[in-house]
Amino acid sequence: MKDSNTEYPEESNIDIKEVLYQYLIYWKWFVVSIVLMLSISFVYLKLTPKKYRSEAKILLNLDSDKGSSLLGLQDLTALTGSNGSKIEDQIEVLKSRRLMTKVIDSLDLNVHYYQRNSLITNEIYKEESPVTVHFLDSKSKYLVDSLYSFKIKVKDAKTFTYEVNDLSDEKTASFDKPIKFSFGHIIFQYNPLLKDAVEKNNKLRISIFPMNSTALHYIGQINVKANTKNGNIVNLEMENILPNNSNKIIDLLVSQYEKDIIEDKNKVGINTITFINDRLDLISKDLSTTDQSMEKFKSKKAITDIVTEGQISVQQSSKIDDQLKQYLIQLSLVNYMDNFIRNNRKSLVPSNIGLTDPSIAQATQQYNQLVLERDNLLKSSTEENPIIVNLDSRLKEFNNNLISSLRNYKSTTELAIGNLKSQLGEVKGSISELPSKERGFRDIARKQQTIEALYLLLLQKREETEISTASTPNVVKVVDKSFYTDRAVSPKKNLVILFSLVFGVLIPVVILYIRFILDNKVKFKKDIEKVITNIPISGYIPHSKDELIDINSANSPSAEAFRVLRTDINFLLPGDKNNSKCIYITSTISGEGKTYVAVNLAYTLALTNKKVLIIEADIRKPKVREYLKIKENPNGITEYLSENISNLNDNIIIAKYPQSESIKIDIFPSGRKAPNPSELFMNGRFKDIVDYGLENYDFVIVDTAPVSAVTDTLLINDYANLLLYVVRSNYLDKKLLEIPEQLYKDKKLKNHKTAILINDVDMKNGFNYGYGYGYGYSDQDKDIVWYKKIFNFKNKSR
Repeated sequence: MKDSNTEYPEESNIDIKEVLYQYLIYWKWFVVSIVLMLSISFVYLKLTPKKYRSEAKILLNLDSDKGSSLLGLQDLTALTGSNGSKIEDQIEVLKSRRLMTKVIDSLDLNVHYYQRNSLITNEIYKEESPVTVHFLDSKSKYLVDSLYSFKIKVKDAKTFTYEVNDLSDEKTASFDKPIKFSFGHIIFQYNPLLKDAVEKNNKLRISIFPMNSTALHYIGQINVKANTKNGNIVNLEMENILPNNSNKIIDLLVSQYEKDIIEDKNKVGINTITFINDRLDLISKDLSTTDQSMEKFKSKKAITDIVTEGQISVQQSSKIDDQLKQYLIQLSLVNYMDNFIRNNRKSLVPSNIGLTDPSIAQATQQYNQLVLERDNLLKSSTEENPIIVNLDSRLKEFNNNLISSLRNYKSTTELAIGNLKSQLGEVKGSISELPSKERGFRDIARKQQTIEALYLLLLQKREETEISTASTPNVVKVVDKSFYTDRAVSPKKNLVILFSLVFGVLIPVVILYIRFILDNKVKFKKDIEKVITNIPISGYIPHSKDELIDINSANSPSAEAFRVLRTDINFLLPGDKNNSKCIYITSTISGEGKTYVAVNLAYTLALTNKKVLIIEADIRKPKVREYLKIKENPNGITEYLSENISNLNDNIIIAKYPQSESIKIDIFPSGRKAPNPSELFMNGRFKDIVDYGLENYDFVIVDTAPVSAVTDTLLINDYANLLLYVVRSNYLDKKLLEIPEQLYKDKKLKNHKTAILINDVDMKNGFNYGYGYGYGYSDQDKDIVWYKKIFNFKNKSR
């Protein structure tokens, strides 16, 4: 035998044509796989709910109020030390769970409705459901901590049955009556306008989801992104099987987002108006008291018109009075502001109330910005956050700075008032001759004017603040309201069909590849030529389901193959063509069809009026008579080799061709089974049998035993003129091809020519690239079952 470590030369280049043909011969597999995958894809497209994309566009006017920190749109560099993207910050706000929870609460999207149609359960709109769920207390929906799935069956307009999570027993309940659950009470309501839907299918399913998981679900569905890198337009997209719900979610999300922005923006204005109103209430009381004092003074002194003397002194006094009045107003405002700051720590400080000191106005604006930044951060954080702690520290510092500024401004104002009063005293000294009643009148009038001016100033500031608050510019402008097209975005029909075609091709390729990898049987001529390099290949015998072929057929590939083999034998056999020839037929293992070849070759030779004798030399497992359905078991080789018989002619069996009695062959049977076949073949009497055949017949065909199982064939192979070594395609293991090659190299096949005959070749499926015999197709495959034709299942018997 050949050494198992021997390496055979392999082709360095892959024959693409051969590889393609190797797969294309199974084209029916590909057709079936593609049709199957297309069918699956069509079923998938039919059963999978279609998703539609809703889209909207909004414009964020980020520069509408540069001086305000209320929107969270300002540059956060001072706080974080980095230049964050304003648009990206607002995208995160739009996708926040807080906003989405408000949207879900408003639309009741934590409750889903389903209806079963034939084999498909589809989600439907709340408006399409004959039965709807309502929470008795709106807060209870936030207490739902797990999924509650209700299977509803409507009995009539008043009653229904339900199951919870398919676990509890079926219960009967009434519509419009509260039912208690762990999270609270809910009410099932029936819509009589949709009774037709109930009559067609009264099986409904209603699912209540927790608010948090529902918010996260829709946040995962919505896609918010900037339209351009440096632009302020934001696109909102959402894919859902219920596109109207998507439209509502997007529109309400934008509306809620804008509402939150406006609320934040108006906080300072509202606080300022509240502060001014409080001051007006106090000042109005002081003004009323002063007016009453003036009225009493004039009544008591009977004053109607006073002509003052010393016009110059009076004018000077009036000028000083005006200056003193302005400083007194500033002093009053400082006192008010100081009192408010001391009593309202970490609160917004009123701004724009009339203080003329620019440092105080700037400090007030910076302080308010920090307060609002702190309030915004506290929405999503705690006071222990380092940023909050940092802001508290800065607020304290700004508070102290603001108080210090107010004190400095107060000191300056008081000093100015003292100077003015001193000047006013000098002026009064110059007009001391004026009646005392004039002095009393002016004292009261001055106080009245001061309070009145302060009152009018606060009224003006309140009006300005209200106008500013009411005229807040829109930070969000809707460019396109949400809309969707009727074209579904999922599942993508063309993509699904493309993938089904790809998988339809890929699946057979993978299966065939694995099959080719695992299959170690002889498939192609090159498989033989790689191992057997010294023995020529004489021909091919096509696959046939018949054990005895129709040798008279002109269109049978098998019959044509044996006729070609008959012709080749004349070239392979040595000597005079008129001499008798002895042909041995053997194989490596049992089942390769050597008896099939022997019988059909014998009849093919007999068709040309040749006398043919078949010697049934496989005395261990004789098959010739079984092929020809000969039931008798006469004496034969065993008896002759055992010297129990001496006359060969008396034991010859004549086998006529079933379709023509004129065609016949003779058979010398194997005889009875012997316990020692090898010893019998060693006695030399088998040569007498062969010589008898050569003397009386044109061709002697010896059906021998397989060479790998027993040594019988090797003991008698000296008597052959030609040895046909049968190799069955798709049956013999490639490793066993080493046996005939090694036997030939070891010269155990002696004194004759040896040729390989490839049997059971599937000529239509690629052996030797599909070149077959004959011009027509054989009728032998007509009776093969259709699925065997598709998957190439063949009759393996011989």
